[in-house]
Amino acid sequence: MKHLKLTLITAALFGVSCVYAQSSFRSNLPVKPGKGVTVAGTVECDGKPVAGVAVSDGYEITKTDRKGAYYLKSKKQNPQVFITSPSGYEVWRDDVVPQFWADFTEPADKYERHDFRLKKVDNENHALIVITDVHLANQRNDVDIFCGPYTDHIRQEVNKLNDENFPVYTLNLGDSSWDGYWFGHNYPVGKFRETMNKANYPTAVYSVMGNHDNDPSVEAGEKADFKASLPYQRSLGPRYYSQNIGNVHYIFLDNIHYKNDPAGQLTYTGITGKRNYTEDYTPEQLEWLKKDLADVSYDTPLIISMHGPMLRWKGTTGKYKIRTDEKSSRELLEILKPYKEVHALTGHSHKQCLVRLPEEEQNFADHNISGACGSWWKTRSTGLKNLCPDGTPVGYEVFKINGSDIKWEHRTFEYDPSQQFFAWDMNGIKDYFKNNEEMKAFLTMYPEWTDYSDLPDNYIYVNLWAWDKKGKLKITENGKELPVEMVIEENPLYTASYMVRNTVWLNDWDKKGYHAPRKFQLFRAKASSPDAPVEISWTDCFGKETKSILKRPAPFTLETL
Repeated sequence: MKHLKLTLITAALFGVSCVYAQSSFRSNLPVKPGKGVTVAGTVECDGKPVAGVAVSDGYEITKTDRKGAYYLKSKKQNPQVFITSPSGYEVWRDDVVPQFWADFTEPADKYERHDFRLKKVDNENHALIVITDVHLANQRNDVDIFCGPYTDHIRQEVNKLNDENFPVYTLNLGDSSWDGYWFGHNYPVGKFRETMNKANYPTAVYSVMGNHDNDPSVEAGEKADFKASLPYQRSLGPRYYSQNIGNVHYIFLDNIHYKNDPAGQLTYTGITGKRNYTEDYTPEQLEWLKKDLADVSYDTPLIISMHGPMLRWKGTTGKYKIRTDEKSSRELLEILKPYKEVHALTGHSHKQCLVRLPEEEQNFADHNISGACGSWWKTRSTGLKNLCPDGTPVGYEVFKINGSDIKWEHRTFEYDPSQQFFAWDMNGIKDYFKNNEEMKAFLTMYPEWTDYSDLPDNYIYVNLWAWDKKGKLKITENGKELPVEMVIEENPLYTASYMVRNTVWLNDWDKKGYHAPRKFQLFRAKASSPDAPVEISWTDCFGKETKSILKRPAPFTLETL
């Protein structure tokens, strides 16, 4: 009878011992490796072989035969072999992380065996919880908040989805840790897996690397990106891989090229460089992706998880720009171009932004999702709710997939799901900016930031958390629809809650970046009077409407957060 052998991989990193439990399952199914094969094994379900399962080392891809066996002539350029789970199955797991990979244990020219287990599940209809930028670092009570109220919130969401007969999976888009605090705060990236398990996180979690998930003690050089990724790979899996869930093909990429160039003055314990990086798609990933997609039909929906967003809107022009490396981004888009529907799920910016390519180019949408830490847990640590730099509350996305039909909704950790925007009577914000002493002190020190006390009377501003050009925002006064315009300005709520408290409160005036105003997308309309209520209505691309009445005059206070 098959048995489970648990291998404890102890990473004695940074003077910190992180123990990760990874399954080293050994099947009774036979393998017969031929000449030149360096890694082989089997894939089984309930003791029976599963044929046609893709197995890869990140360079070469093979498939299991009718006996469930695979054979790879791998050069072991990556440290692992992994499987792509077929539709109708899940990868076996003993904790929060599915066991779809195995670490190589022998030199490149030596043979080794690695077996995998699957279990059957009806996942044609399924759901996703998509989180990003958790940035746990053992500071500002971040671990307790994420393990407590935030995980409880996700657990309630998962229970509702399960009640609707959706199996649920979590996609984690990177920056689970914070490289600046790996050593001084005793929180390397491996601790994130421990944290998720201690929190009894309710779903399987598939992750990608963020820039802050790299080992910052690695010296700069040609191999820095690879070496810096090793602690992450030991804990959370390969840098790039794929899975099939239901009718959807899931791709996970690493678009962070870590450099860690030498720095003049080092301010963080145990770190050797600047922790800098570029954002691109390496040739080996793109070559592997071509092979991975070779047997995936063009009608199959693709969902691609990666840390850095590829696209960004150009101001209010309605045009997009590529924000990652242009050449490799175009190469990736060309590979994906034949596919009927492609969604990229990204993080990194701590902002909420959905960018669609023009339909005449290709069906590609980049869902850039707001960070779970918001502004690095800072607004919550000062007694308010967590906000991202664009003023969006911290949150996540819920995707519901019915066969090949994909729908999504934005969720926040600290607000009711029925709320999808902030709306402000700017007359109240004008008074706040004019009369609040802390705000006046901030604007004296940072005159580059907008003084909203100079705004003309009777404007209504809306911070729409999940705007989509295919949706409709309406602002109505006394039954009359007002013209709405998009503007790129500082979010007054963010200025008052984050900027003031991190400068005036802490007497910290010289932090890098504070002098450059942080401008983001807002919507505004001009009302005809200072006291008429207005109705704000947002209808998303699926026809779901959210309404709210803004009673006026409405004073602005942070206590409403």
